[in-house]
Amino acid sequence: MPANDVKFGISRHTGTLIDSVETDDSVQVKELPGSNGEIARVKPYRKMTEGSVKGHGALAVVPGVGDPGVSGLPSGGVTVITNVKHSENNEDFDGWEYSFKHYPTAEAVT
Repeated sequence: MPANDVKFGISRHTGTLIDSVETDDSVQVKELPGSNGEIARVKPYRKMTEGSVKGHGALAVVPGVGDPGVSGLPSGGVTVITNVKHSENNEDFDGWEYSFKHYPTAEAVT
């Protein structure tokens, strides 16, 4: 019977020359210590997903508010492409990499 608990290859981006897709979901936490010094209350806030995509070929992504092309991000909110890097190498194909931050509860300001 084949294993189906892991996937092989890229499934979160539709590009054909994608090397990697990485995401990191995070939340900030405010802690309130009690009288005994132990943490008595916590409040998670400011959820965010940061990520990056590396690949080759044509790239239509530019820095600013935009779609990172990555599936599985929380719905709604705003995604900002924070940087785009292009690379060339004598011993490899040209490539690119971009990073993004997704703010699920934010609204874009124009």
